[in-house]
Amino acid sequence: MAKTANNQQEFSKVYKAALVNKFQGASIENLLKVIYATPNPEIAMELVLNIYEEPVIEQTVIDTNGKKLTFISFNAFEREVIYSYQQNKSVHIYIDRNIQDITEITPENYQDYRKSWGDNTVSYNVIFPEIETVHSTMNLSSWNKLQVWQAPKPADIDYCLAC
Repeated sequence: MAKTANNQQEFSKVYKAALVNKFQGASIENLLKVIYATPNPEIAMELVLNIYEEPVIEQTVIDTNGKKLTFISFNAFEREVIYSYQQNKSVHIYIDRNIQDITEITPENYQDYRKSWGDNTVSYNVIFPEIETVHSTMNLSSWNKLQVWQAPKPADIDYCLAC
């Protein structure tokens, strides 16, 4: 732990010297207070010193379930990717656990099967045909591990009009 504290002190000294050089005459102690109050002081320091480099982030990836995820923005302080994806709208309900054929439950009649949560119910998702856009976040290291989405090549597209 002492080694980490020493590293932080050295880190602080180097950045403090850079701040003094960049902001001559400014209150460096107050600037440091603001920087260290952020969720990620190292990124804050790089931004203030104008040396921050945005990571290269793939615009579209495929998650482990085959879902196409589209990059929206990056939160440098949290190291999180904000992204969107398309999915069918759904409603989460509880149904009687003794229902024999759940295929009878449809978007049109699910209200008839809906029950209050209890010992004799199970969770069920009713899937609708409509598509919705969902927004979520993921840490950058997880995003970078996903497969990059490749647009279909013209040779892969079936242009048969008579089919």
